[in-house]
Amino acid sequence: MRNLVAWGILIGVFFVAGEGLNLFRTHIEWYLASGSVSDVVWAAFGLLLGLAATAFLGGYIYHRDKKRGKLKREGWRGRPVPKRHRPSRD
Repeated sequence: MRNLVAWGILIGVFFVAGEGLNLFRTHIEWYLASGSVSDVVWAAFGLLLGLAATAFLGGYIYHRDKKRGKLKREGWRGRPVPKRHRPSRD
């Protein structure tokens, strides 16, 4: 059930991002056709909505990969850098 809820949230955010970018595209075209200032405001809102939803999806994927240990620290020229193990304070 948790998987179903997680997939629902991701698909919902994906659709919000698509709708935001569609709002941006549509209102930019309308602004170029008529020159109304309200179309600029709607286009800005659509762009912010699309970017925020895309950032959420990217952050979710980054957090999931970090939690599962799929990310490794890279140094100069993409070489892996070993993690430094600090002694515990017991």
